Amino acid sequence: MDSRRIVFSVIALSLIFFGASLSSGAAARAATGTLGMSWATAGAEQNLGVRLIAVNRRGGASGAASVLCTTVNSTAVAGKDFTAVNRAVTWANGDAADKWCNVTISNATPFTGQKTFYVKLSDPTGAPLGVPSTKVTIYGDKGGGLVSLSAATYTAAQNAGSVKITLNRTGGSSGGASVNFATANSTAIAGTNYTSEHGTISWGNGDAAPKSIVIPISNAAPFTGTKKLAVAIAGAEGASLGTTASAIVSINGDAATTSAGKATLSWSAPTLDTNGTPITDLAGYNIYYGTSSTTMTKVIAINSPASGSYTISNLPSGTWYFAIAAYTAQAVESPLSTTVSKTI
Repeated sequence: MDSRRIVFSVIALSLIFFGASLSSGAAARAATGTLGMSWATAGAEQNLGVRLIAVNRRGGASGAASVLCTTVNSTAVAGKDFTAVNRAVTWANGDAADKWCNVTISNATPFTGQKTFYVKLSDPTGAPLGVPSTKVTIYGDKGGGLVSLSAATYTAAQNAGSVKITLNRTGGSSGGASVNFATANSTAIAGTNYTSEHGTISWGNGDAAPKSIVIPISNAAPFTGTKKLAVAIAGAEGASLGTTASAIVSINGDAATTSAGKATLSWSAPTLDTNGTPITDLAGYNIYYGTSSTTMTKVIAINSPASGSYTISNLPSGTWYFAIAAYTAQAVESPLSTTVSKTI
């Protein structure tokens, strides 16, 4: 045996011996567990209200245990920026569930930038301490800035495919911010002229980059003139609404550039899945079409499994290509059918 292998064997034995000497202490800790904070750091917007602070018992739950949870000032001050906490957190024998030492954040005096305080654990009984404190950073409400739409009016052609609405955060970017948005009908109708959209746009701490809402526009039913829809933002958090919180989108119809051509498609409903099992949740069909067999980018959704035909009107002159796919209630789409074409 060479010397390197001899040294390795000696080290291995010493490690085994060392582990055996600590086994009784480790078993004791495992029996009671340790008490500690769930997070070393946490953040809170100044207008959050209550910041949840979790305290845990990990590695065992033998016997009752308790720990004192208190807040400690730093640049954030109790009574001004948050409400002080001084309470006991307890566990019964066998209890290992997380407990809570929540802190109420105040925005009675908005500020710019960040302030911090600590939530600390002390005086443990029945189990030793693990992570002893959580550092909480409050992001000032005053520095969150303003969130606005970039314009009060937008214009898009009916054949543009979509229109992009830009949201700007100006005047500050301290802390996270968010705003809700939604579209609404005017003379343009959701599901016919455009796709209804709603949701939330968010910015992180320090983020002042413009964000976008994309609204799909349909030219499946071309029209002449202009149709309009509305977009609005509301419910800002971490920031305030700016002066432009709503906008009108004008869609310019493209029917004047089309001819009166049309194509009628007929099909039979599929009865078997690709694996040979019966289809029990057929939900509808998607018709794909375009001026090239490889770029059928226009789509018409037929939300009825009983449908067997559809007429596409106002097709411009030229050769058009069509294919259809079925889809299930789970939005699983079949492969495309054989492509067919018609010259207008």
